[in-house]
Amino acid sequence: MTDHDDIEFEQFEQFEPTKAAGKQKPTLTDAQLRQRIQHRAIWYLSRREYARHELKQKLAYAFANTEFTSTAPESATELNLNDLIEAVLEHLAQNNWQSDARFADQISKVKGERYGSARVKQTLNQKGLAREIIDEKMIELAQTEAQRAFEVWQKKFAQRPTNAAEYAKQTRFMAYRGFSFDIIKKILKGQVEDFE
Repeated sequence: MTDHDDIEFEQFEQFEPTKAAGKQKPTLTDAQLRQRIQHRAIWYLSRREYARHELKQKLAYAFANTEFTSTAPESATELNLNDLIEAVLEHLAQNNWQSDARFADQISKVKGERYGSARVKQTLNQKGLAREIIDEKMIELAQTEAQRAFEVWQKKFAQRPTNAAEYAKQTRFMAYRGFSFDIIKKILKGQVEDFE
């Protein structure tokens, strides 16, 4: 599962002098690895917003084969890669570099222009966002659902169906876009005075 975001880093790592000379890369300390994880996370976030869950998956994949040694005292618990990634993500969230609420705003704005609440909710669920954030976005989208549905329908079809086949086609299209059947029914029956 190679992501196009990882390509530049992979190409950069090919030109490291230790690889060119056939030497083994030195094992990193946990502090060095944490710094690399943070740099990679910031690089990802500089390109677009990410949900915390999505960013965690990308970082875990990017550093899955990285070996490191712990500099913690013997009495301390052993750090693993997941702990380092969680620490970086917590730091990014505290400094507002990564925000699930901001990510949800962006998704609901972009997807909300073309899709219904059901489709936007599915996308937000797939990104691993908290239920409270998703519920808040669904309340916001519900206020404009009918207007958005009418605009999508008007752009695609512009005229009411004249037979059962056209009615079914338009209904399928609008349902696929995630709009509720109540709103679809009103639009297709011409009850659009509230939407215009």
